[in-house]
Amino acid sequence: MSHLFVSPHPDDVALSCGGLVARLQESGEAVAIATIFGGAGSQAELTPYQREALGFGRRPGPLTPAGVMAERALEDAAYAAAAGARLIRAGLPDAVFRGYEGDNPPTLVPRPNDPPPHAWLRAALDRLRPAVAYLPLSVGGHVDHRLVHRAGIMALGGVRPSGGSSPDLSCDLVFYEDLPYSAWAEFHSLEQLRPDQLAGFSPSLALVPEYVQLSDALLDRKLAGIRIYASQIDQLFGSDSNMESVIRARAAQVGAVAGVGPAERYWRATAR
Repeated sequence: MSHLFVSPHPDDVALSCGGLVARLQESGEAVAIATIFGGAGSQAELTPYQREALGFGRRPGPLTPAGVMAERALEDAAYAAAAGARLIRAGLPDAVFRGYEGDNPPTLVPRPNDPPPHAWLRAALDRLRPAVAYLPLSVGGHVDHRLVHRAGIMALGGVRPSGGSSPDLSCDLVFYEDLPYSAWAEFHSLEQLRPDQLAGFSPSLALVPEYVQLSDALLDRKLAGIRIYASQIDQLFGSDSNMESVIRARAAQVGAVAGVGPAERYWRATAR
């Protein structure tokens, strides 16, 4: 079986799905990662806001958009190699290069002139023909996560519920909970989503939670995968030790809901 994980940015799959990716690799399953917003802007130098938002606020000296995004792309390639996954990249510019700027960018609403990249994603789906596609649930509402979430629903308009069929695309649809936002929000229920979150989602489908239990070895592999994205750890968590604490605590919290050990939770589209 083949699995396609759709990632708004470099690092989102490692953060949110690293345990499942490691388990699939152990099982010999084929895994691909599609990173959407990993491209640079056109200006010569990063603004102070862009430096902070991209995780390079502590890096000395002038920095260019091309340079920092190339570093993030190398981290992404290293993670894919370690996970035994195929990596494809849309190369679309990050939100900070598309005019989104503010004190709390995750809450920004996508602009009408910034449409979801559904055509690129549909072409990738047609080319790869995965058995399962994983999309961000967009917990936290980061504008890039929202656009990828919407692009997936648009591109997978013919997605089949588990056990069903589609004449043009045979693919199960599963949503993952975006870390670290899901940890910060202590997300556990679809009722915690914004009213617009699942707009356009077929009323004939329901989202059913599934839990992927993480052994000590799988959790360690997830942590190792996150550490490959070294440029992002201080920005997101403050330190490596705090990153590990957040990831372990979230896994334990999610597992406790299902009465199991540490886990990742996914939401599978199924027929009502």
